[in-house]
Amino acid sequence: MKLTKFFALMLAAATFAVGCDGGDTPDVPDATGAITLEVANASIELGEDIVFTVMQEGKDVTAAATIYKAYDDYAEVSNPFTPTTTGSFSFFATKGKESSKTVTVTVMASVPVLPEDSDPSNTKFNHRILLIDHTGVNCGNCPRVMDGLKALAETDAHNSYNEVCVHGGGFAPSGSDKAYSDAARVVDQFYGPRGYPNICFNFYGGQGDIGGVQTFVATNSAIIKSLVKADGADAGVAVAASGDKSAVYVSLAVKAAVEQEYKVTAWLLENQIYNPAQGGASKDYHKMHDFALRNIAGEYSRADLSGDSLGVIAAGEVKEHSFELPIISNKWVVENMDVLIIVSAMDENGHFEVVNTVSCPVNGTVNYEYL
Repeated sequence: MKLTKFFALMLAAATFAVGCDGGDTPDVPDATGAITLEVANASIELGEDIVFTVMQEGKDVTAAATIYKAYDDYAEVSNPFTPTTTGSFSFFATKGKESSKTVTVTVMASVPVLPEDSDPSNTKFNHRILLIDHTGVNCGNCPRVMDGLKALAETDAHNSYNEVCVHGGGFAPSGSDKAYSDAARVVDQFYGPRGYPNICFNFYGGQGDIGGVQTFVATNSAIIKSLVKADGADAGVAVAASGDKSAVYVSLAVKAAVEQEYKVTAWLLENQIYNPAQGGASKDYHKMHDFALRNIAGEYSRADLSGDSLGVIAAGEVKEHSFELPIISNKWVVENMDVLIIVSAMDENGHFEVVNTVSCPVNGTVNYEYL
């Protein structure tokens, strides 16, 4: 019903606009072709206004356009528009028969303040890849990989990756694995591991070793070294995160070293999750789970984890973005949480592949990590 109502509104608006478009509206310049919807700020605090601008052929045609919600009942909204609740809200514009792409604004209880860039002209960033550990409470062999990860974290390789533990497969039942999440289940489906435990790198970087500690460290260290750009990542990230029992809010800035289109996503991780029923546990720390994936910001699916597009960022330029990550369960402990930012760009195979990651504690900040 909502879509039917929306398309009826669109048809009526387009019919009305046929006689009005082309410069007949006072104070609106003549312009034709595709339109774009812009917002003054992609993140605002609750109570602030969202100010929209509609552009066509490089001209401001806002006065001749109509702004709609891209959610709920697709109702027309005022300009400026003042949201009454926190969350992420999407909008689009129409002018005549033209319709813009959607833009999303994140409304936060308070906007985390990014740290000041300590070296604005620098574009040499430390490169940290993504390491995924597919695991679960019923996985009797997973403590062996926990031993390997513990040993790997004590080597120099630890400066070149961020770890995520995904409790979402067949060995992580939602009823008994305390680190399970629906987001982890989707990520598990994206990678499709053939067995557990399983180590993967980046989105498409391949699988790692799951053998004994010595082999695990040697082999995975070599893989990490092969994936890391020693002369610097394609982009760097600065992050600020704040949170309470209802949600975690994230402000971030991506600074490019290489001009290209970038995408970004934020993963909410929880540490110190005690799973006393961990299969194969022989040490106390085998029952304590860190870096467990709880939630993912924005839209994601089993086919695409890359997140929101930031568009093309020129070398040396910065693009800011924001996310809200709801705290879905009252069993999650926000004080034990980190936010992992994953930035990706298109590789030679046409996939958006991870180009850098940065981890930030909730209610903390992390500046660009320069070489």
